[in-house]
Amino acid sequence: MSKKQSFFQAGFTLTELMAVVIILGILSAIGAGSYKKAVERSRFSDGLMAATAVMESVNRYYADNPLTTDAQYPTINKTDIDFPNQTSCGDYCIKTKFFETTICNGGFTDAQRRKGTQVGDYAVRAYSSEFGSNRHKRAECIYYNDGGKDLCISAGYPNCSGTTSSTVCATSVAKCTK
Repeated sequence: MSKKQSFFQAGFTLTELMAVVIILGILSAIGAGSYKKAVERSRFSDGLMAATAVMESVNRYYADNPLTTDAQYPTINKTDIDFPNQTSCGDYCIKTKFFETTICNGGFTDAQRRKGTQVGDYAVRAYSSEFGSNRHKRAECIYYNDGGKDLCISAGYPNCSGTTSSTVCATSVAKCTK
């Protein structure tokens, strides 16, 4: 009998097992949140890359067509942009899996985060280094809610200002002179 009793006494109690399960649940919840933030920061980088690639394509178009004015801003089909699985959403707009990138008059492109057919928490704006009054800027993050604000700030855009419906966050890049 004493051997049988010592065998059962050497195991874990139900309270100890429940404590371990609760601790693992808390750690996995924290890990899942961190994982989601890391994935969204990665998608933010994809959006910045898309906006910058489209802006560089517009710059190449202007370099190849020097007599073009802003009134003749190039449409997507006049540029050399080719993203995987891109679809057209207008003359100046292309959609990828996570972003809708638009060529805007004034020397910038916007990559709006999309979640299915819904607008996401933020957009990334890339500026041309060649044209427009904002040529001293590189890029900005525009957020629409607190989730977008946290992402903009964690992506390195800490200087935020604007309205409550959309706020622009910029880096502290010094103005360049040519």
